[in-house]
Amino acid sequence: MSTHHGWSGHPALRVALQLPAAARAGVVICPPLGQEGVIAYRTLRLLADGLEARGVASVRYDPSGRGDAAPDDAPDAQVRSARHAAALLRSAGVEAVAFVGLASAALVAAAAADDTDGLVVWDAPASGRAWVRGQRALAAITIGSDRVVDGVESLVGIDLEPAEVTALAALAFVPRSGPTVALVRPGAVAPKALGPVPTAEVTGSAELLDGTSIVARIPAAAVDTVVGWIDAWAPTDTSATTLPELAEVLDVDTRVSERVVQLGPEELFAVETVASGQSEGAPVVVLHSGGAEHRVGAADYQVALARGLARDGARVIRVDRRGTGESTAVRGDERSFFYTQEWLDDQAAVVASLAVPAERLVLVGMCAGAWLAGRAVDESPRLVVEISPNDYRRTTTVAGTFADAARAVDQPSDLRLRIRRWWNTLVPKPVRDRVARRDRMGGVAGHVRPLVEHGTDILVIAAPEDAELFDRLGGQRAERRWGAPGRTGRLEVVRVPGGDHALFSPAMREVVLAEVRSHVAAAFPVHA
Repeated sequence: MSTHHGWSGHPALRVALQLPAAARAGVVICPPLGQEGVIAYRTLRLLADGLEARGVASVRYDPSGRGDAAPDDAPDAQVRSARHAAALLRSAGVEAVAFVGLASAALVAAAAADDTDGLVVWDAPASGRAWVRGQRALAAITIGSDRVVDGVESLVGIDLEPAEVTALAALAFVPRSGPTVALVRPGAVAPKALGPVPTAEVTGSAELLDGTSIVARIPAAAVDTVVGWIDAWAPTDTSATTLPELAEVLDVDTRVSERVVQLGPEELFAVETVASGQSEGAPVVVLHSGGAEHRVGAADYQVALARGLARDGARVIRVDRRGTGESTAVRGDERSFFYTQEWLDDQAAVVASLAVPAERLVLVGMCAGAWLAGRAVDESPRLVVEISPNDYRRTTTVAGTFADAARAVDQPSDLRLRIRRWWNTLVPKPVRDRVARRDRMGGVAGHVRPLVEHGTDILVIAAPEDAELFDRLGGQRAERRWGAPGRTGRLEVVRVPGGDHALFSPAMREVVLAEVRSHVAAAFPVHA
């Protein structure tokens, strides 16, 4: 499969265009809003591959104002971006266009599609108002009461200005007379406002969307259903296509620009952010996202961090590790690479490709990315920042095993529940803590010692749940040993009382952005 990456439009979308030399039709694959879009990223890639195999072009995109796209605060950016993506396909020579929208993106797809276009709504909410109401309820539980700052409302994985909340809530389905299908969960029904459209039950939506990226499974059978419907809808005749002009560089503002790079033998996908007039001696900051998530991070915090660091004078790389985002081929039965040697090899390959001296290298990671950044002993970075660390293992795993174990905890069998109750009732807490430290191969001290003894400074930024685990696994002893100001190779811990592990909280993200930028500036005082 061949994918063309770049930016298109004003304000620019980030697009991934899959364009057969002769195409029967084209599909706009609309991304779900917020964290659902992050979790579904690989699933939508698999859909695009399946369409290309049937001679159907497709475009995936980040709408302007989101992800890797250009800044944009217009409330209609979602629907406008979907329509621009359709225009991009038509400019390539594609005549018949369909829109596919998963979850909240079904509202965007339906709003962007004309009645002559094809439309697939998959696991759609009843309306924009229903989606906003449900997301607010979920955010109240996940984030808490302090999720509105200066009028900006944080939902799960997305920040919204008041005008955009109003625009999204106003999205509504209308009766369709054109080619349409609604894919629903078993026992569910299509949005009534669509009218009497064909409906098909598909499995796997819950397993994809209703948990974290760690336990999410690609619903290959549902993807095949979408591909099959598009294949039946698309004309049999093909039209020759030509690649439309895509910008290779995004000018974020008058000083900061971004481009796509591929790094290492696995050709890992990454976005490089730089500033004009950048010093040759500028630090190079590599950002690792959390979980199985791609390079943008929760509520696009990695994008904001990269662009902020570039304005400070740093060169920044946001990378998709193997099996995440755009890196490596996607399969319906793929196994995640949590805590594997493959991820360590990827990090080493990225650093080698950048050819940056160790004294100018900064590694920043969140959650699983924090573990990865903290294992960079051979790379000997000047500074490591671990955001929301919650695992300190020194022994790597086999691909897929960590996700399998996480699913077993989240969805325990009756036997596992009985054993868990017995364990927590009969085994004293100090013994349980020692076992927990053993399971993580020595806890915090074993994790940080190799780096600090190499002279690397480590900054840990932790919300209460992660700070409690850090302390329980020996973090306070590690602080006393390696936390003295002025020493070479120092451990510093910033505890964020109102923060959360996933960085959905605006307070947590504000601290992360400020602390990372200030520590990079302190470590490299002459680079700006």
